[in-house]
Amino acid sequence: MSTLVYTPGSMVKKVFRQGERSLSRQELESRLENTYGTQLEQMGKSPVTIIDEVLELGTPFHTGASHAVIEMDVAFRDHIAEELVRYFLENKGPLTAEQCVKKLRRMNVVSYSFQMDKLPLQSDARFVQFEGSDLWYLARWKIANDALYAFLSEHQVKHVPLTQLYMQMEHELNLSRREYTFVLEGDERMRVVDDLVLVAYAKDTAEAEPEPSAEVPQVQEVAVETVEEEPQLPKDTQEQNQNQEVQSGIEEVAVAMVEVKTASVLEDVVVNVQDSTEKLELRIKEMEEEVLNHFKVNNMSAISQLVAEKEHCEQIVVALENVMKVINKQ
Repeated sequence: MSTLVYTPGSMVKKVFRQGERSLSRQELESRLENTYGTQLEQMGKSPVTIIDEVLELGTPFHTGASHAVIEMDVAFRDHIAEELVRYFLENKGPLTAEQCVKKLRRMNVVSYSFQMDKLPLQSDARFVQFEGSDLWYLARWKIANDALYAFLSEHQVKHVPLTQLYMQMEHELNLSRREYTFVLEGDERMRVVDDLVLVAYAKDTAEAEPEPSAEVPQVQEVAVETVEEEPQLPKDTQEQNQNQEVQSGIEEVAVAMVEVKTASVLEDVVVNVQDSTEKLELRIKEMEEEVLNHFKVNNMSAISQLVAEKEHCEQIVVALENVMKVINKQ
């Protein structure tokens, strides 16, 4: 997967193993060369250059007590980072920094004045990014692009809705989206356009021509005569066939796009329903505690109001659950 290249900071994050907090420069350079040698060559950079760049960026890495040692900062119970990891796992795929902030605000983890540059995506080793992409991924995820491309090639799939590809990834290839991910950008074999994955195949290489011999001209001459004897389709018929093929391709893409747009809308509905259900369930728990507090001071009017509101919220939760059942039947 030579077209997928991690950012310098992400490369260093990936080569640090679990539990490691420091590495010698020599060991770090060796790991970068052994793991990302091809990508570094594409970028025209050396491991030394990558390390120097990373130390100047807002990454979790810095020079240790000795210049020969590179240390990694480990945040202690970073609440925002923990929430982001949970969001990534729930989303089962990459997120942009903007999406992360919106999610944090919606769940009241941060205030609406919270800025994107405060996110721990750069500084936390659990988040990585690819060159030329705004999307962030979990460092723990394994890349499934090669396996997906092999599967699509085997079935000669030319285009597939992204949601369907994710289903095939989990159900056909048995790759859990909590452990594997499809990298959406940077893979020239599979381009994503409006949630439709377009698959590109390499052209078959031409067979080697036979070496010249005395018999070759005779064979070629016979072949020419044979071709001349074969009936040729009228030009209008050829154009009609070509137009039919083009029209068929357009119709296939149109059908796929309809599926993609519908699936995209349903995904948004599911997210909104889940968020609303979470908020209602949280409020129901709060009201249960409030009822107990009012009971202690014998405030019956407040208790009656809370009970009525609680029943109303519970009815809405049931209705939302029914909405999810209808969606899942599709």
